Amino acid sequence: MSIKRLLALILALAMTLSLAACGGNGFVELPEEDGWVATWGAAQLVAGTNENPLNPPLKENTVRQQIRVNIGGDKIRLTLSNEYGDIPAQFEAVHIAHLVAAGENAIDTSTDTVVTFNGGETSVEIPAGQTVTSDEISFSFEALDDLAITAKLGKFAGSSTTSHTGARCHTWIITGDHVADESFVSEETMTSWYFISELDTWAAAGTKALVLFGDSITDGYGTTPNQFERWSDELTRQLQANPDTKNITVINEGIGGNSIFGGLGTAAKDRFARDVLNIAGVRYVIVLIGINDIGYANDDISDSMIAEYEKMIESCHENGIRIYAGTILPVNGNSYYTPQRDEIRNKLNDWFKSSSAKFDGVIDFDLELANPDDPSYLTPEWSNDNLHPSISGYKRMGEFAYEELLKIWAEEE
Repeated sequence: MSIKRLLALILALAMTLSLAACGGNGFVELPEEDGWVATWGAAQLVAGTNENPLNPPLKENTVRQQIRVNIGGDKIRLTLSNEYGDIPAQFEAVHIAHLVAAGENAIDTSTDTVVTFNGGETSVEIPAGQTVTSDEISFSFEALDDLAITAKLGKFAGSSTTSHTGARCHTWIITGDHVADESFVSEETMTSWYFISELDTWAAAGTKALVLFGDSITDGYGTTPNQFERWSDELTRQLQANPDTKNITVINEGIGGNSIFGGLGTAAKDRFARDVLNIAGVRYVIVLIGINDIGYANDDISDSMIAEYEKMIESCHENGIRIYAGTILPVNGNSYYTPQRDEIRNKLNDWFKSSSAKFDGVIDFDLELANPDDPSYLTPEWSNDNLHPSISGYKRMGEFAYEELLKIWAEEE
């Protein structure tokens, strides 16, 4: 055999192995091993005027924030963000504990645990524009537990506070240092999170994070505080009820008012790496975003939107992440609606379901929730304001996403 022929065979074999590893479409298969996986997370943005506590303010006072985790564990690390701050944020103390009950600020003091940073320091200062991740902390909890993260803040008075404005559950602020108190009479109760962006747990091989990337429909507009009624919450409950899917954790990275090209918070195209690719243990993502772009537009912007979806697909496949499209819901009856905009929505939904899109699957929320008598409207039972789903609509979205994911995952096997 000639050297030229041998080199050609070697090259052909290398290309075959590469395509096999990438699933033939650029997808990179990653080995399963023990590691850090997010059990809770929230996308960060600047707190607005109504989201900044004033009586008392966060500065030099204590804030207790409740979160509901997805999967359990016995070792954690906490990430705090000052991404949008213009001066350093000081944390004099940070604790984590089990809440006695959701919606109430009392903690189980037997579980109260100090969170440390930088090899044992109980305080930390986060420079403007940066994040910090805690040390590994021993802390035991179960799936769907309600936890409290309590912090005594130091001297900072910048013009912008890093936050997730739509927490859909209570945060309590009290004057002075009460970080280890069992309970306190809150002087201010908010429904935003401040500085907390991700809680990871050390998990066994095969544990995976599923990120929901979207706007106010994913963020849960219209849901009741402390009732955990977002479609992500229902999807989590469904996954945790099934022994075969208890290893899947759902991380909600929705921002109300967000869009691919702008809107509230950092544009989706610019935050995709932060809120999807960089989430610990992410292996799946459902992208449900675009209705705000359509609603803001006066022209057909579908081609530019498709170009951004294609970038998301490519970046996910390069990082071993399966990406699924959520079809865009109808909005007739809302100010967003015009017949031309509905044509854009339908064009995008058709593209999501086409082979040229190269998504790894489609969750056809539009088909499931649209009014069968006029699919430009949501089904009345599942509509809040002809844009956002009702509580029962969110519940159906979570159930439907679970049902469709099981079908997709069965086919992937």
